[in-house]
Amino acid sequence: MPPVDPAPAPAVELPHVPEPFTTRPLDLADDADADAVRDVVRAFDAAYVRHPSDPPEAALEYLRGVVEDGGTAVAVEEPGAGDAGPGGRVVALAALEVSDRAEDGAKDPELFVEVFVRPDRAGRLETDLLGWGLRAARSWLAADGRAAARVETGVEREDEALGAGARDHGFTRERTFWRMERALGAGTAHPPAAPPGVVVRQAQGRADHETAHRLREASFVEHWGHRPRTFDEWWTRLTRSVGADLDQWWLADLDGEPVGFCVGETRGVDGDAGGYVRSLGVLPAARGRGVARHLLRVAFAEHTRRGWAWSQLTVDSENSTGATDLYRSVGMEPVEVIDAYATRVVRG
Repeated sequence: MPPVDPAPAPAVELPHVPEPFTTRPLDLADDADADAVRDVVRAFDAAYVRHPSDPPEAALEYLRGVVEDGGTAVAVEEPGAGDAGPGGRVVALAALEVSDRAEDGAKDPELFVEVFVRPDRAGRLETDLLGWGLRAARSWLAADGRAAARVETGVEREDEALGAGARDHGFTRERTFWRMERALGAGTAHPPAAPPGVVVRQAQGRADHETAHRLREASFVEHWGHRPRTFDEWWTRLTRSVGADLDQWWLADLDGEPVGFCVGETRGVDGDAGGYVRSLGVLPAARGRGVARHLLRVAFAEHTRRGWAWSQLTVDSENSTGATDLYRSVGMEPVEVIDAYATRVVRG
């Protein structure tokens, strides 16, 4: 299919922050800025995330994708010495993601504001950076020509300053997500026998990958926040992930027809490697036959075979399909809580 032209980038208006802090655009091609991103993310995760599994490189890749898709990313610095950059030490990062553009005009476009503030500077910058994100969203609207946008942000439950800043700016908590984990060992080395009529096979080649995409769209349609994506959009997002691993893609057939899929990734920080179930879905008509449970156990067995100690996934804690009960039934428990906030902005 022909490439989609990127949305117009918002004018790079910098955040308003109190002295002695200063702001500037991030240069993600610069080694010093790349190191600064890693440093901020490591500090953030150490304070707020129980058993982090996303390497700092994943944040770098995410920010590069934001810019490639027409968004923007900025850094906040404070005066420093030693190995600090020319403007000082980077203490916070913020980005406006505009990749979901709702081009058919049927609904407001959905934008996303990402904020990381070093814990030793918490409480001084979060509100200012969220305010910048809302102003940047309005600038994007002015360039794009539409009247309003839905703006979302994710908040680690432990990051109380960011949660307070979101509420101060009129964001409303709409959903809570859990990152769940289970330990691996002898009990996960081999999946049990498949349920009657179920055959799981590795997805190989374009046709299988397109089948996984079709199953994703059909099985997630009733999920909160589901955003339909073309195959090319979906494929780009998955394969540019730092942990992308096509050997962890599986399809499940029921009575000879594909009804479920599982996309796994490699995760881990500082040698603590594990598996991650990035996406898992089963067609509504095929639920209740043990397909999703068997796909999970196949993924656990592969992760165990690789010598990993844990597997993780993220789920909407209020999911209407009973996913949280399924995940608990195979030994997974929450290790991280992320609140999804949203608000609506209008051009002006």
